[in-house]
Amino acid sequence: MAKSYDRLFEPIDIGPVTIPNRVYQPPHGNAYGLGDRQKYHRAEKAKGGFGLIVQEYSQVHESSDATPVDTGYIHTDETIEPQKEMVEAIHEQGSKVFVELWHGGITASNYGTRHPPLSASQIPSGRYFTPKEMEYEDIQEIVDAFGDAASRAREIGYDGVEFHAAHGYLISQFLSPFYNNRDDEYGGSLENRMRFFQELIDVVRENVSDDMAVGTRYTIDERVDGGLTKDGDGMEIIRQIGDDLDFWDIDIGVKQSIDDMIGPSRKHNKNYQMEYIREATQELDVPVGGTGRITDPDDAESLLKEGYVDMIGMARQSIADPHWARKAKQGDVDQIRECIGCNICVSQSRQGIPLICTQNPTIGMEEQWPAEEYREADEPKGVVVVGGGPAGLEAARVAAERGHFVHLKEKERDVGGRVNFEGSLPDLGEWKRVRDWRKTELQRLDMAEIHTGPRAEMDYDDVRTYGAEIVIIATGARWSEKGITSGTHEPVEGWNQDHVLTPEEANDADISDSSVVIFDEEGYNVSAGIAQSLADENDVTFVTPRTSEFQEAFHTFEQKEIFKSLYEKDVTFLPKHSLASVSEDTVEVSNVYSGETDTVDADYVVFTTMRVSNDQLYKELKADVDELRSETEIEEVHAVGDCVSPRRIADAVYHGHEIGRSI
Repeated sequence: MAKSYDRLFEPIDIGPVTIPNRVYQPPHGNAYGLGDRQKYHRAEKAKGGFGLIVQEYSQVHESSDATPVDTGYIHTDETIEPQKEMVEAIHEQGSKVFVELWHGGITASNYGTRHPPLSASQIPSGRYFTPKEMEYEDIQEIVDAFGDAASRAREIGYDGVEFHAAHGYLISQFLSPFYNNRDDEYGGSLENRMRFFQELIDVVRENVSDDMAVGTRYTIDERVDGGLTKDGDGMEIIRQIGDDLDFWDIDIGVKQSIDDMIGPSRKHNKNYQMEYIREATQELDVPVGGTGRITDPDDAESLLKEGYVDMIGMARQSIADPHWARKAKQGDVDQIRECIGCNICVSQSRQGIPLICTQNPTIGMEEQWPAEEYREADEPKGVVVVGGGPAGLEAARVAAERGHFVHLKEKERDVGGRVNFEGSLPDLGEWKRVRDWRKTELQRLDMAEIHTGPRAEMDYDDVRTYGAEIVIIATGARWSEKGITSGTHEPVEGWNQDHVLTPEEANDADISDSSVVIFDEEGYNVSAGIAQSLADENDVTFVTPRTSEFQEAFHTFEQKEIFKSLYEKDVTFLPKHSLASVSEDTVEVSNVYSGETDTVDADYVVFTTMRVSNDQLYKELKADVDELRSETEIEEVHAVGDCVSPRRIADAVYHGHEIGRSI
């Protein structure tokens, strides 16, 4: 019997606006700008049952230029028409939509406009500029800009507006003593630091209609020394403003604590922000919403019933599965595609690269690929997919959804491919959801069969005689044993010794009380996970030609946690060094800039420098493709995922989805 989530799907009033349920998408950037891509992206979530969509942080003034990120905009009349189309598309699905009014202050570099960045105080930005401390004229100009933006929101047809008073943006920069060291009426006491925000609330109220809601995104605890805390001014601001606002969308963290603000699964368990929010929910008479990697409907229902929040916010989960709410309401909980907390979404958008998702390859492609809709195959074919990693699983799933007869062949005892290994590394267990959801879906689909184990292994003759009309090769990639990097393109001298290991070999080996050198150019989760595993019982030295270790994990907000873990384990880091050679019990390292060399003890050496495609079977088939077409049932041969180009898991899933849609 399907579970019911009565509380989750109750309507709720936010001021004058009735939201059809208590599931909302809080504002999140996607670098899609304004236009059709943004419209279809947000409308898909409304179609998927989210009762409230909050459009992303939207620039209210030209001095909040986030170049190169293509944010939301509401600072000129030219932004009105494309947003009207988006709002109408959301309303057609029965959902409500707010817009978030944003000024970045010190975080807005203004690289495009070249205006001096503004802030409450002149404090360091950590980049190439220091902001201007806002004068009275600047403050009044920004207050007026918020009023103008609210007026445009009314004209566009938004149901409400939400201040961005969180995450260390401009309103936060006035509220928080971490940013605000003014000594005038806008600084010092809490009353003075709140003055700018109060003026914004007043001017926005004057410019919206009576049937529009006014709420705020707000950081109750900034998680930095000297900042707002839930036991101090963070909560006191909520008490003092209270129901001057219709809705509080509360979370934690600022830019300096961004791994708390947008916590990766590497650091935070699910629902991790709720304890910070509960007191505010109990204090306020208006609705309170919150986020923090809520992915499970049972958890969501419990959080509502236990009074942690009045509404359940899902940013990353709404990206991973924009139909989460519909599936939960219909009782199709096992079909929900849960977020894995890898943060590849935000890692892209904060660099100005359109947002993507590891779990959901249709994100940003909703116009061409609606998330839960598949064009029926004109003529169903027999499809054999060789390899059950993320690309093969996704290709098989989508092909079966479209009506093809699909057999997936995986020579290991279980499907998953690289996900099985990477998901076994420290703190990455949730990554196995990439495998688990696709496996469950294939088992649900009548048109698909999964065959695993040694008897499912396929060579050229097996494929040739199988009887399938479409062949998809998804045989993945392997880690190179040779230590080749982008700087040399050559194997490391001495690579072919028994104590030189690949990551999988190192993970399976029983290594203790040894000196281990990891030579890395991956700069991401495998090298980090291997270092974490080996450093518990060994003396680990981490060598990389890059200027810093784990650079790929910087924008996913995992780098800080990785470094913290490895420093606690006394790992030695040698950035800007290459591995020149491997001897029996030492390695020679070389500074990539000075050429200076040194010797490091090494009982074992692990290479995490590159992966190589397992494409032999594909090449054999392609070499004889004309003969295959004339002498067998085979009509098409495709390769997908790492078999073509070893990249991120998200790229493999996307490629598999693309093939599944096209055959």
